[in-house]
Amino acid sequence: MADLFRNDTNQKKMDKLRLKWAFANFDKTPSIDAQQNIIGHCACGRPNNKFKMNKQYCSRYCFLFMNTPAEDDPNKTMYEAWRGTGKYAYNPPYPKVYAACSWCSEDFNLGRGLKQANKHFCGNHCQQQANRSARSTSTRTGSKKVGDRVRIMRILREFVNHPLTASEVSSCWNQWFGSSCSAHKSANLLKILTAKGFVMKIKRGTELATYYSLNNDESLKSMFGESEVSRSIIG
Repeated sequence: MADLFRNDTNQKKMDKLRLKWAFANFDKTPSIDAQQNIIGHCACGRPNNKFKMNKQYCSRYCFLFMNTPAEDDPNKTMYEAWRGTGKYAYNPPYPKVYAACSWCSEDFNLGRGLKQANKHFCGNHCQQQANRSARSTSTRTGSKKVGDRVRIMRILREFVNHPLTASEVSSCWNQWFGSSCSAHKSANLLKILTAKGFVMKIKRGTELATYYSLNNDESLKSMFGESEVSRSIIG
């Protein structure tokens, strides 16, 4: 299944949604479907705030399901095309939702169960490689904190059409990954990634510099390479 977020029009819609929720608290917004405006709950009925990238939803599954354009009708989301299509207008079983692995970029089936619904990697191997903290040697591709650079790239790739400041990057990091990252740290990492040709810096006059990813199609696995990972160096 093709990655639905590589379509430029769809990506702009996704960027607006992410920006709305990344830097502001939940606020009830008008919608045709009242079920999507239940304060404290995802439209599926489960408590929200579980999906760190957008706390309106309970999981990555629901976020993609309720915001991804339907294949058969781009004017509707997958959720809108699915809702009320079961017998006697009841909702049918939840459909399969596919997501791209944040490391190898291969599509995988994102389960709806709470243990599976927030996955960003297709398996343990990819998760370990993306989070590794391998020390640089003459024989190993990587850096002392490969995982830190990968996180920066993952954030920038979520905002393809909206360059971010170092402060905005650190804000996303702190909300999404459950660890601390200052604006100074993110600025240093962005500087490294810019020097490597992975990121473009935009600076106009006295405005704060902003950054965006130069390559959103190549997998992070291909960009950063892989190395043997032991439990002691997984970050």
